[in-house]
Amino acid sequence: MIVVSSREFRDNQKKFFDLAEVQRVIIKRKNQFLELVPRGDIIPESVSPSNDPYFDDPRNIEHIEKGLEQAKQGKTVKLTTSLREELFGNV
Repeated sequence: MIVVSSREFRDNQKKFFDLAEVQRVIIKRKNQFLELVPRGDIIPESVSPSNDPYFDDPRNIEHIEKGLEQAKQGKTVKLTTSLREELFGNV
């Protein structure tokens, strides 16, 4: 992750756009931080009915898809009552 000032970003936009493809680029502007998030070739509609910004980040979607693929391959653990009690106690 790299944090740059708005002036540095403005002076080196191409550099930071290219860098955002491989790592997080945060732009500090006054008292707020803005992040460059690569979107690919299109700007997708939010996949979240509640417009949760978590789903706007393609890296999060990739992580979810990886988990779904692991589930299809049977790489899961069934949370039985006894396992739940073992892990969390009697909640």
